Amino acid sequence: MSRSRKDKPSREMTLSQFLAAVPQKNSAIKVEPAGDGLLVSVPIPRPRWLVPPISWILPFSDHRRVELDEPGKTVLELCDGQRTVEEVVESFAQRHKLSFRESQLAVTKFFRELVRRGIMVIVGNEEN
Repeated sequence: MSRSRKDKPSREMTLSQFLAAVPQKNSAIKVEPAGDGLLVSVPIPRPRWLVPPISWILPFSDHRRVELDEPGKTVLELCDGQRTVEEVVESFAQRHKLSFRESQLAVTKFFRELVRRGIMVIVGNEEN
């Protein structure tokens, strides 16, 4: 018997749940200063199909590098595993003289990209 879509647990968060969640950096990343920003290296596993002689032809790097500008550096440094998303948004808004809503839009979009690239995760509270 298959379950309908209504029976499946939702992975969607409400806005209040998202703002109460805690962003945490991937413990495997390496962070280096790069000008005004940061250079973040994310390790990636070697594909099983990449064996000789294919590996002789196709170059493979064991990490993906992402360069963050100064605002990106600010947001990543605010993600210490203790602050909630809301606290990060408020701090970012104060530092860059933005309204909470402007900061929320920018930081939320940036978090989405960092999660997609494996640099961080957003840990929500199951009780909310």
